[in-house]
Amino acid sequence: MANNSSLSKRAALRQQQEQDERSKRNKRIAFAGIGLAVAVVLIVIGFVAVSAFTKAQGITADQLTPPNATDRKGILMDAKQPSADKPHLVVYEDYQCPACKVREQYYGPVTEKLVAEDKITVEVRSVYFLDGKKLDGTRVEDGPSKRAAIAAAAADEVGKYRQYHDVVYKNQPTEGVGYTDQQLREDFAKEAGIEGDDLAKFQKRYNERAYDTFVRDAQARFDEDKITGTPTYIVSGQHLQFANDAGEALIQPTEDDLLRAVTEAWNAGGKKIES
Repeated sequence: MANNSSLSKRAALRQQQEQDERSKRNKRIAFAGIGLAVAVVLIVIGFVAVSAFTKAQGITADQLTPPNATDRKGILMDAKQPSADKPHLVVYEDYQCPACKVREQYYGPVTEKLVAEDKITVEVRSVYFLDGKKLDGTRVEDGPSKRAAIAAAAADEVGKYRQYHDVVYKNQPTEGVGYTDQQLREDFAKEAGIEGDDLAKFQKRYNERAYDTFVRDAQARFDEDKITGTPTYIVSGQHLQFANDAGEALIQPTEDDLLRAVTEAWNAGGKKIES
């Protein structure tokens, strides 16, 4: 009897352990199912939200070209037209690019002074490769870099391109964080001195993405020219090198030295305006 009782207890224990294991397994399956369901719901919500945002914003069919645009999809600094008697500098940049901000901090004021003194002309081609690509390999088309470029083009329409350009870089967030619509359409515009009717026009152009095609074309030019990164400075087809491999500065952030480097490239490249 004692032996049979012991066997019965062991059998009962095994049965209980099997039941516990089945219960745990079922709970894991149930929780996994709940997690999957939540993920699906979040994806659907995200898709609906993005679709609603896109539909609400709407990209106007009446696409515009900034008043100071160049044929190669740049915007002229201070509306100064290039000519054969002075060097013309082309700058490729991405508003989320940290290196662009650093370059702007050191060389931006010097560059603007040379433009103001009619010693050089400058066009800026804003791209958005840092917005990244989707799973199908196509570019993200409403990311922060692109929206900033669209906003800058809209600022050119109201005569505040350089001011807006500088404000965006001054407030650049950590790479990957991006700019908000509040910053781009409200805060930066006001800081750049856009107000009254001009502010209303600027915001309308931004909301409608009126310069979407222009910015897309600038990115296409960047890709076609096989530019490998930003910032890239080009004069008459010659790429300016600001430092050597050891990190030593080859162009000092002074008016005289930047003009020297730009003039040397201008002469070496045959004084070509288009780059």
